[in-house]
Amino acid sequence: MPAAPVDEAFSPKPSPVIEPTATRIVFYPFAYALFTNELASFCWYCLKPDVKKKHCTGCGFALFCDKECQTLGWKDHKAECKGFRTAKSVPDIETRLLGRIILRFKNIKTGKDKEDEHFYKDRASKRDIMQIWSHDPEMSKDPAALQKFDEIWTQLSSFYDKKFLVPRDAAWQLHCRDYINRHAICDKGYTREIGKGLYLDLCQYDHSCRPNSIYTCDGFVATLRSLAPGVDIRNISKTSYTYIDLLNPIQQRRKLLRDTWYFNCECERCTDPTDHLLTAVLCPNCPEGEQLVLCIFGSHPYKDPKSLKITCPKCTQTLSNEFVAYAIEQMRNVDKVFESEELGKLKTRKEQLDYLNDLFDQYSSILPPTNVFLGRVIQGLIERVSSNEDLLRLHLASEPCVRLCFPKMHPAVAFHIRNIGIFLSNLEQFEDAIPYFQEADQMLSFIFEPDHSLVVENRELLDLAKSKTEAKNVSSLQVTKEENGDILTEGIVRLAVAPPSVHIPEIPTSAEAKPLVEFTDDLDDLPPLVDE
Repeated sequence: MPAAPVDEAFSPKPSPVIEPTATRIVFYPFAYALFTNELASFCWYCLKPDVKKKHCTGCGFALFCDKECQTLGWKDHKAECKGFRTAKSVPDIETRLLGRIILRFKNIKTGKDKEDEHFYKDRASKRDIMQIWSHDPEMSKDPAALQKFDEIWTQLSSFYDKKFLVPRDAAWQLHCRDYINRHAICDKGYTREIGKGLYLDLCQYDHSCRPNSIYTCDGFVATLRSLAPGVDIRNISKTSYTYIDLLNPIQQRRKLLRDTWYFNCECERCTDPTDHLLTAVLCPNCPEGEQLVLCIFGSHPYKDPKSLKITCPKCTQTLSNEFVAYAIEQMRNVDKVFESEELGKLKTRKEQLDYLNDLFDQYSSILPPTNVFLGRVIQGLIERVSSNEDLLRLHLASEPCVRLCFPKMHPAVAFHIRNIGIFLSNLEQFEDAIPYFQEADQMLSFIFEPDHSLVVENRELLDLAKSKTEAKNVSSLQVTKEENGDILTEGIVRLAVAPPSVHIPEIPTSAEAKPLVEFTDDLDDLPPLVDE
């Protein structure tokens, strides 16, 4: 089956010119790759979801929207295209991303970038890859980092043809830069990570556990966005975003940053005593329901700097060493529950729910709503319950922790309070839902464009809640029920409480694979596409 040549008049759609502003800056990746479980869900070039994807007949595996995406993505895919023909399994994202970085780096160094007029289309950077941080000295002394590179290099060496690779030492230097500077790529709805990318200009911004900006993605295009009025994100020295999950106490955040980026964080949040509310306890000596929240870590007026004894300002009693040790042990136990197989050994959802409910009852008697470990138990329950009553109760219980961990205008806060509005609406408490949708609208409309799906969907929910409230004030609202008795709330989107099953695509076997064309890495001999 001969390869179909590229149209002589191939001319990709022009990219929109988006000038940097004080609140929005667009960045393009040096290289990027999809997570393995997302390879069958998105175009391998533009990363857009499309039900009408087409297979590359060069490997029988890669998916592209059309000829344009395949042609523009060929500079990244050509080495993979040959590798997939003989691979027995799909290399992980670490291997595929480093491979793409090496291929692009080599093409630039050998001048092949000048042979492709579209090589830098939507991929331009102001910095060279060798100009970004590498932390080579630290990583060279890190046994875990060395072992990880050995695994990646071994897999990549068997996947890529030698002509596409660089010497191992050069690959190590590129790996160090990739490992330290790469970014997660999220779907456009900001609901899940779909891949990773190396953005040479975006990675020059520093980390903060209390960031004043975030970046979002539309395909492989990343947009840095301000999180507060008055923040000019063009000022790199005064702009920050987070490298890590913010739902962590200071001890765990600092460990994550030291283990991966080799620095001890001293940001505004890490030096703020109120952050210790994430590991606080309820005074065991105060009357039930009136317990004062006390921080056991950090410096506080009620904590003796020498003996470290904590005396409750309300009841004036000192917390016993036994109680403090018990509270710390219970917080440590939370991570053990979710990291070990203890929870997984409980086969039914009911058994898991009973177990987590017991933990919640036990921990909520000693830990306040701001405590992040209590929040993790609540999150475990949220993933396993289905009724609107339970979901509403649990979201309200974890709201103080979410607001403490994230900046005021962060999308995570907007999603959380929007969900509270959804559950209230599902329970026909429309008037109570309105303030939550309104607050979410203030956040989402500040962060995103007016036509962004998140803004549009939230305003539809807000308008529905308002119309239902107005109708109820005029006359008694007729409630329609389905046969199963569930309240039918037209237009309300119910939160998916169970994550979808993860599909790991397999490389087609010889018996089921589509016919493959003869491989060539020349753009003029691009393999034809066939419908999925």
